[in-house]
Amino acid sequence: MKEIFSYTKLFTILLTIFYILGLIGSYFECKSVCFFFAFILIGLLIWFFDLGFKKSIILCLALLLGVIRAQSSTNLPTILDEINSNNVKIQGQIITSKNVSIKNDKTKFYLRADSGLIDNKKYENLNTKILVSIDNNKNSVSIGDYVALEGKLRYPKPSSNPYQFDYQRYLLNNDVKNILYASSFEKIKEPELKSDFWFYLLKKFEKTRENIIQKHSKNIKSPRLEILGGIVFGSETINPDEEIKENFKNSGLLHLLAASGLNVALIYGIWWWLATLIRFPYNLSILTGAILVVFYTFMTGFPPSILRASTMLLFVLFGKIIDRNANSLALIFFVGFLMLLFSPKMLFDVGFQLSFVVTIGLVVCMPIILEKFKKIDEKYKEKHKKASRFKKYILFLFSPSNLVAIIAIPLIAQVFVIPLQMHYFNNFAPYSVLANIAIVPFIGVLSFIGFVGSIFALVPFLNNFATNFFDFIANPLLALLIKISEIFSSFKFSLISTIGLNVFQIFAFWGVVLLFILNLKNNFKNKKQIIVLVAAIFLGLFSFIKPINHDLEIIMFDVENADSFLIKTPQNKYIMIDTGKKSYKGSSDASMIMNKYLKNERINKLETLIITHFDSDHCAGTIEILKNLKVKKVIIKDENIQSQTSKEIFDYFKEKKINYEIAKNHNEIYFEKDLNIKTYMPNSKNDNESSIVTLLNYKNKNILFMGDVGIVGFESINKYFNKIDILKIGHHGAKNSIDKVMLDKLKPDYALISVGFNKFNHPHSSTINLLNENNIEIISSRNYGFTKAILDKEEFKFYHFESEAKKMSEIKFINKKDFFFHESEFFKRFIKENAS
Repeated sequence: MKEIFSYTKLFTILLTIFYILGLIGSYFECKSVCFFFAFILIGLLIWFFDLGFKKSIILCLALLLGVIRAQSSTNLPTILDEINSNNVKIQGQIITSKNVSIKNDKTKFYLRADSGLIDNKKYENLNTKILVSIDNNKNSVSIGDYVALEGKLRYPKPSSNPYQFDYQRYLLNNDVKNILYASSFEKIKEPELKSDFWFYLLKKFEKTRENIIQKHSKNIKSPRLEILGGIVFGSETINPDEEIKENFKNSGLLHLLAASGLNVALIYGIWWWLATLIRFPYNLSILTGAILVVFYTFMTGFPPSILRASTMLLFVLFGKIIDRNANSLALIFFVGFLMLLFSPKMLFDVGFQLSFVVTIGLVVCMPIILEKFKKIDEKYKEKHKKASRFKKYILFLFSPSNLVAIIAIPLIAQVFVIPLQMHYFNNFAPYSVLANIAIVPFIGVLSFIGFVGSIFALVPFLNNFATNFFDFIANPLLALLIKISEIFSSFKFSLISTIGLNVFQIFAFWGVVLLFILNLKNNFKNKKQIIVLVAAIFLGLFSFIKPINHDLEIIMFDVENADSFLIKTPQNKYIMIDTGKKSYKGSSDASMIMNKYLKNERINKLETLIITHFDSDHCAGTIEILKNLKVKKVIIKDENIQSQTSKEIFDYFKEKKINYEIAKNHNEIYFEKDLNIKTYMPNSKNDNESSIVTLLNYKNKNILFMGDVGIVGFESINKYFNKIDILKIGHHGAKNSIDKVMLDKLKPDYALISVGFNKFNHPHSSTINLLNENNIEIISSRNYGFTKAILDKEEFKFYHFESEAKKMSEIKFINKKDFFFHESEFFKRFIKENAS
């Protein structure tokens, strides 16, 4: 054991781990923690394994290198930071392949902006990477082209709710800070061979790929064409429609729609089998296979999983040529080290993480599992060794070890993917293993003939015949693949919603799996290893225990210019008021914000859902909430169907037989010890002014939710109220949402305003002025994002979500004049930007 670190392979693994620790410490601003952990690890290695002084220094240097590379790749301030403008002209070069939307109405690509004209001010030498989104038109765009674009430049805001996907951080990880929504496009020139060789080459490959897909489209129709494009060339080619994508997602086969490392292995493996069959020279077979892999990597556009697999394979093939065998696990870490050295931010790429985790899992686990069947396999082969060559080949193809591998490979892959899938997507597909086993017999053939057929499509005189021949084989296989995805997707619980695992739980899960495999290797005979396994399981399970508190909590989600509130009672019951809006893309706040929060906080039931009225900014997420949670009671304002949104909601009520109640005035809808909630119905013909008002009373504290009710609606119900501690201002703080009479009656200490970027001048200056004049603390989602009020003994404490630190912090209330000035400046800028 003391000589363990004389082996280069194990030291390579440690070197990569220390480098990654340096990256993590720098990116997440926890260098002291990572350094402490690294030095403890070095101490243990010296103590137990006699790690030498030189090797210790090298590991420390790897840690430091990680810090330096992370800092050198940090996004520096640019001229375009935080610019939002409707009048932008940008010139630059397209530096990535285009991505066409599912509906084929949008094209996106990254642009290296060289110069620009923003609000009639000229900018030179920008050298800034931006994301471009443009309506599809007759002008073709391609990687390497120099273009001129006009449109709106936007600086995306960070996520302002816990567990919400942070689009700004996602773009920053790709070195992008701005999005250009282009309205016009003009190609200036194409890349030239001498001056721009790299992009010239990439453009040729992209054009070749497009031509190949065009040839396939004559024989293979949608959606089979999109699936073939995804399997062979990756997700950047043609997007399948939403239904197909949903079926593949629910069946656990979504990875097939994006070319992965599996494709590299299958393509090379089948080539090697064919080369052996026709008795190609050994070195020539390897060299030809390597060229095939390099060509395939270029054709796919270098996604992380393909890059990882092809780099690993090329190292292995080089070792074969010079008669050296590489250790698979060490090689994985070495390739990872090289990729992260070149591009440190790849560490945050989900595809990169999934690719490496699955590969490591397979390399570690499969030899141990197959070893258990070694004797059975030997007996099987001994039994059939006298069979004819062809029969022997078929029998050996279905040997016990091969059959075990068919089951074990997708099983292990799924097991190692589950924690990351739960972390990022809050779900997993339980039938994924079965679905992947079902496609094993033909997916390799489909990948290979799809790629080889594409190569022959480039050969003059042979292209038509070859394309027709290979497409003839591919068509039924693609149809079968679609059918399998439909079957498994149709099963009950095909996609299960889950909580999101944290980093500790993810590594605890993998640790338990690896400990189980270690015990399997030793036939569960090592008592110490069994004790460690059991302890690890209990430690992992213990991390899921959520501390229970009996505080009253009021949550205001940041749904911008919309409403959604969640009440947690002291008995840990939940009531939701309103469900936010839908974006222009059709996704709802409920799916992107509220449901993610509820899942991760393990809230699966609402006592009551109150829909104050059927304006889309209050009710558009209702169906999503009902789909994902058990709701005991739904309360609505009335049964008037006045919009498409309300029609969809009532249709859903009818389809799912959901019982609902019409709100009543001065009516108790929920109670528990010391707490009751009542609804009030203002007497007004105006839809906003007649929305449901909700009063929460807990001991001597009162919280009033006004919906969209202002001073007009309040007049008819003001007799029911006295002192209010927290007032949720109606209609996002619009003009006439409050007046002095209301504030004198209610005397609130705090005002909640759910508001975001808007063209309606919300909150109105008169509302802010009036609250300031009455010394009422203002908590606006525009300023604070996701906000939580907690009743601590006799006082309310307010906390907000810090988007950069990703944690809750207590609110330090800003000066009221500063607040109004900030809001006023915001409106001046917003009105100027949207004057057109």
